[in-house]
Amino acid sequence: MSENPGAPFPPQNAPHQQWPQQQWPQQQQGWPQQPPKKKGLSTKVKVLLLVAALVVVGGGLGLIFVMKAVSGPEKQAGKLTEGDCVVLTGSGKEADAVKTPCDSPQAPYAVSLTGKNKGDWDCKEGFYKYAVPTPLRGEGVALCLAINAKVGLCFDDISGKTPPPLKDCGSARLRISEVFPQMSVVNSPCQEGTAEVISYASYGTSKFKSATICFVKP
Repeated sequence: MSENPGAPFPPQNAPHQQWPQQQWPQQQQGWPQQPPKKKGLSTKVKVLLLVAALVVVGGGLGLIFVMKAVSGPEKQAGKLTEGDCVVLTGSGKEADAVKTPCDSPQAPYAVSLTGKNKGDWDCKEGFYKYAVPTPLRGEGVALCLAINAKVGLCFDDISGKTPPPLKDCGSARLRISEVFPQMSVVNSPCQEGTAEVISYASYGTSKFKSATICFVKP
């Protein structure tokens, strides 16, 4: 027997009731979506970045070239060493000292010492001070020069602090008449009638030799 006799029986021929379709949680609320995958740079963007990098690098190289152009060519004085014979060229910012064979008739100076052109730089007595500026390349080149001990070279004034210019012997005041390969302070080896005498002591390098130079009036 039925436990609930008062409950009516469902109609035998009643149509089948459609129950609402159950919505699963993922359909109602949706599962958290996966973050979109990061896309790589497009070819166009990569090309633009490469061009920009080349422009930056090219600009840096261009700046270097401009600085070199402004500073001018490398000065030859920076390559000199003690004992080299030189010819001085240019003046002011264009000044330079060019290595020349010592037996050349146009090589009036010999390098006794090289260094940096600093404020406290000076040459020993009897040597000539010469500075070669190197714009935008750091400190300039400092040279201590001696007269190239070569018979026949002519000058006017040899007692100054700067290198005396080479003169034509037809109008010069002094001409080198004798050269001795040692320094002489007390007893001069020069002949009687010598007008001027210069003695150079080596700075201790084997490339620059001590010498005594005798000058006469042409």
